[in-house]
Amino acid sequence: MTEVNKQRFYKKLAVTGLAFTLVGAGTLGLHSLNFTGEPTVASAAAETYTTTANLNIRSGPSTSNAIIATVKQGTQLTVVGQAASGWLKVSYQGKTGYVSSEYVKKSASSTTKTYVTTANLNIRSGPSTSSAIVVTVKQGTQLTSTEQAANGWLKVSYQGKTGYVSTQYVKESTGSSEPAPAPAASVYVATANLNVRTTASTSGAVMATLKAGTQLDVTAKAANGWLKITYQGKAGYVSGQYVRALAGMKVVSNPESIQVVVNKQNKLPENYVPKDLVYTTIPFTFKEQTEKKKMRSEAAAAIAQLFAGAKKQGVTLLGVSAYRSHATQSVLFSSYVQRDGYDKAATYSALPGTSEHETGLGIDVTKGDGTCAAQDCFGGTKEATWLDAHAAEYGFIIRYPKGKEAVTGYKYEPWHLRYVGKPVAQAIKSKGITLEEYYGIK
Repeated sequence: MTEVNKQRFYKKLAVTGLAFTLVGAGTLGLHSLNFTGEPTVASAAAETYTTTANLNIRSGPSTSNAIIATVKQGTQLTVVGQAASGWLKVSYQGKTGYVSSEYVKKSASSTTKTYVTTANLNIRSGPSTSSAIVVTVKQGTQLTSTEQAANGWLKVSYQGKTGYVSTQYVKESTGSSEPAPAPAASVYVATANLNVRTTASTSGAVMATLKAGTQLDVTAKAANGWLKITYQGKAGYVSGQYVRALAGMKVVSNPESIQVVVNKQNKLPENYVPKDLVYTTIPFTFKEQTEKKKMRSEAAAAIAQLFAGAKKQGVTLLGVSAYRSHATQSVLFSSYVQRDGYDKAATYSALPGTSEHETGLGIDVTKGDGTCAAQDCFGGTKEATWLDAHAAEYGFIIRYPKGKEAVTGYKYEPWHLRYVGKPVAQAIKSKGITLEEYYGIK
């Protein structure tokens, strides 16, 4: 075969590769593709191209490189650079690879930009929350946009579908990939103090004893109901009788955001510490200068204004507990499990890493005489009534409202305030919803 004929043959394979892929390997799951791409290419402003045939995406700019994906005719690809010999470097579903320019054409708009969602987000059929939901995408999803819509909405493309998203919950992508959510069933939690052993048996030596509430990375299931875990870089075994899977648990990618959603399904990065913690100026139920008096700087200024505003209206408040470190939350949650058992403790206390107190944006408050601190008797007091009516004016919400236990996962806590900023707080208050419902996430 001559060199010219070889090139023609390879180009034909680039177009017809879909049939071989489907026959040889079954249906291709595009969401699981692992794109790579080492060769250097000329950088270019991102533009959107559309495939004119079923097309192989390869690991390098040549038909001799491995096929890493096959996309259908009509698929939109974001071109991020040009390579030699008529090949283009493309971005697809957050990954990169190479395609022959012979089988793509530039889309109508040349101003396509890539955005990434900063929260789980609804894509709607029109630029309004009253429009139907086309699809819901997870935090960290990449979307392409070709035009700006009215009133802060963006027209986007996702997996061949078009719709609209609010610009408040997306940011322009820098080209770097966003952190992936944690696997749904790989994270477990100890429901009691638990020994990690060298073998899958009580006869194995104890490597460590973990407190109730400790999260575990399970790597495999061993015999007789034991689980193999990784702990401090070493393999060990724990009894499956005393652990529980945290199904759907994800690590948030925006822990520094004032609007970050932290709950039973969304946790902070391991041992996260806010960068701008400061001591608040409000009075507390105790005098010691501990971490519990700290909040993030913006929230600290806002809580001072809230206390002052309440005072002017004849309502005196005291702080009970603001920031808690990961270590403090671990000790606290473990003590509750020891006292009440895991299931009951989880209704009123958060697993380490999932507590709003660890964000530096949450605070528990009580009456000026210090009574009913973090207790049910605080509900119905004039202080609780005032907070419910006025907290949003200062950028705070009652994080766990009455009647929303199924949404928040926690019982009613009229004393727990969460700073989210005035616009979001007032919108949540006016609609009578929770932070989860405001962002349309779990």
